[in-house]
Amino acid sequence: MAKNTEYSKDVQILFIEDNLEDVSRVREILSQKNEILPRFKLVNSTKLEEGINRLSQKDIDIVLLDLTLPDGNGRGNLIRLNSESHQDVPIVVLTNANEASRGLDVVSLGAQDYLVKGQINHDLLTRTLLHAMERHKIQQDHRLLARELRRANARLEKLVYSDPLSGLMNRRGLQEVLSRELERSCRGQEGLLALILDLDNFKYINDTLGYGVGDILLKEISKTIIQAIRYTDYVARIGGDEFLILMPDTRLAEGAWLAEKVRRAIEQMTIPVSMGTRFRPTASFGLLRVSPYILSIEELFAQSHHILKQSKLMGKNRVSYVPEKMSNDYLNNQISNILSALRNSNYYQVLKQPILDLSKRENVGYEFLSRFRSSEFEMPDDFFRVSFENNILTSVDSQCLKNCIAAGRHFPSPIVRHVNIFPSTLLDVPTRNLVKLFGPEGGKNALYCVEISEQQIIGDPSYLIESVNSLKKSGISIAIDDVGFGRSSLESLILLEPDVVKIDKKWVHGIAKDGGSERSLKRLKKVTDSLGVQLVAEGIETEEDMHTLIAMGVKYGQGYYLGRPS
Repeated sequence: MAKNTEYSKDVQILFIEDNLEDVSRVREILSQKNEILPRFKLVNSTKLEEGINRLSQKDIDIVLLDLTLPDGNGRGNLIRLNSESHQDVPIVVLTNANEASRGLDVVSLGAQDYLVKGQINHDLLTRTLLHAMERHKIQQDHRLLARELRRANARLEKLVYSDPLSGLMNRRGLQEVLSRELERSCRGQEGLLALILDLDNFKYINDTLGYGVGDILLKEISKTIIQAIRYTDYVARIGGDEFLILMPDTRLAEGAWLAEKVRRAIEQMTIPVSMGTRFRPTASFGLLRVSPYILSIEELFAQSHHILKQSKLMGKNRVSYVPEKMSNDYLNNQISNILSALRNSNYYQVLKQPILDLSKRENVGYEFLSRFRSSEFEMPDDFFRVSFENNILTSVDSQCLKNCIAAGRHFPSPIVRHVNIFPSTLLDVPTRNLVKLFGPEGGKNALYCVEISEQQIIGDPSYLIESVNSLKKSGISIAIDDVGFGRSSLESLILLEPDVVKIDKKWVHGIAKDGGSERSLKRLKKVTDSLGVQLVAEGIETEEDMHTLIAMGVKYGQGYYLGRPS
């Protein structure tokens, strides 16, 4: 055995054993000369309690333990010793020959090893002791590392969910709280209110006194808000000079009183900004009841901002809210229609377009498409554009998704339901909230396929990997839609690993007479075949195009020739 420089000092062994003959035998074995090994010094305690007291002196390197002692018995001795010593000292158990079967049991209870009395010699005993000490040291290092990792993870989690300037929650932290409180609110029927506030004239502070002064003001405002709200409320800085407070279990009248309390607290602040100059901040507020159908904080912001705007238009430094029995008629007509649609699915209609097995001409699925019941915003591009311009795209997209999922529930299980979602919605809405929309049957037998348009993916698609993988784990298939040539389709296929690729109709229409499109599609098909991805051709409008696709080995397709949306 090579010399171990780790134990250059004497090794102190505590032998807890009431049989003095066994003690003498072990002492004799350890006293045998060996110039390579460290010297072993044996200390004996005849009772468990005595041994535990001896360990408190902190000079013992390892314990030899007999399982049968006058003040204890069997496994209980080991459990107690391991607990009392706080796992600071390794333990090796000595058993009688007829107790050898207990060996694995004692190791599972915290012992490093076990030896059978009468079967030990110098080499076996010393090697077992040194190896036990070394394993114990490694385990201690691992425990220390695990503890440090937990602390580091806790610090990272705090950074992920906290705003570094104010110390309040950030958007991500607020989303976690919103999801949890909405679940609780739905179960218990308690009211959940949201109070958004925006500092008045904050841009003037930044422009005239500098961003440093602006940061100080934000920190002081944060402290004032925390002092004014209840301990059951949640507050987050959601960007710039905007804050949002969630008020669980709160009636509207009570929420209005609390909002006024926060407003007065901010109004009464006096912040010195330079010699002889003091600034008195004010803020405008918007209060609303949180709908149980809200999925993301983006939807909440969209609704609360329009109420906040009323406070700004009415002179600032005030609280605006919509009484429970009032409508949102004071809002802009375009936005009012869309916001009303968020709460009332009757504003939408859902159409379905069949997806066919081309060679068999059998219906294998439907793509569900949203339409808005308004001549002004009938087509999706129109009302999605207006939604984007008014910062409510996530709200509208979420409502469309809900409607399409609901429409798909009425079809027999072999039929796959395709529904569309914006990449921004995947980022804004927690995946677990999206999965809940599909219901308990949604993830079974890949009944639903979520389509993500490649044309809407901005830059590197890796930011969608986490959300896409979460949907897949829930049993929901993923399709990359509107895939064209000369774009980043290969990157999306490799990173997102979809189950389905849908070819954009611009590359399908007229393919029977376009050799270039046909060659490009054949190359794409080789890629999808190698990845095990289903290929669906969109926009099939003629019989010739369909037969060309079948000859190329494209199995599935949809388009006006096969069935219009209805």
